[in-house]
Amino acid sequence: MIFDKDSPRVRELRLTLYVIRKSKMAMVSICVLVFFFTIAILAPVLSPYDPTEVHPAEVFMPPSSKYPLGTDYLGRDNLSRILHGARYSMFASLLVVALTVLIGMPIGAVSGYLGGKVDETLMRITDVILSFPGITLALLLAYVMGRGIFSAALALSLTGWTSMARIVRGVVLSEKGKDYVIAARLIGKNDFQILFGEIMPNCMYPVIIQAVMMMGTVIISLAGLSFIGVGVQPPEPDWGVIIAEGRQYLLEYPWLSILPGILMITVVLAYNLVGDRLRDALDPRLRGELAAK
Repeated sequence: MIFDKDSPRVRELRLTLYVIRKSKMAMVSICVLVFFFTIAILAPVLSPYDPTEVHPAEVFMPPSSKYPLGTDYLGRDNLSRILHGARYSMFASLLVVALTVLIGMPIGAVSGYLGGKVDETLMRITDVILSFPGITLALLLAYVMGRGIFSAALALSLTGWTSMARIVRGVVLSEKGKDYVIAARLIGKNDFQILFGEIMPNCMYPVIIQAVMMMGTVIISLAGLSFIGVGVQPPEPDWGVIIAEGRQYLLEYPWLSILPGILMITVVLAYNLVGDRLRDALDPRLRGELAAK
């Protein structure tokens, strides 16, 4: 059968989901993330105004029935801008993490499996990239490639794959000497089949955990690049752009920057809480203990 509910993998998955469901904090965090993804998808429907529409006669309007979150220095509706800004923060971060995994996993897998000079070369390249502050190198790359959200996302991916590669390399090093790998080699499987068919499935749990934990950091990094002008370009809304535009009016009109900042912190915290629980749920040493509580 393709799907057997009594197979070890399915039982393990069910136990993992059960452990996650037992954590109220993790479930609340998942609901928070689902909520933000929902408003990001439905932003064009939920927004009362065009986020770039200017109303010169209604600048710096306080929250009211017409403008629930007020207006900015150009009279643009803050609610509409925040809703549309969620699209960049939520979906661009997914793009960055996906590219990071696609770059880091093969490099780490090949490095750990082949070893020798290949491992030495790939790890020295990794060390060189790690020697630079990540956000500084991403800023330089984004500026060179041209300002914009896609340049910022690609820049963060090109600087962030190193941690993923190291994690995958470590798992491959610990797995490649095990009996199932030796058995696969004895029955005639080639290196490609062994690495990507036998070993890599056992790397997925660490990769998933690392990917979830990276999401919060990536959201902050993307907002930071937009804040300093190399990410999302005005007048397009992004939480980083909104915070940057409102910072000079922070004392007089605090709602301009404080609310998107709070939303960003909420999303990052939710990702971190889900990642922490997922790490515990996927740890064989802790999963049974947590399930029994």
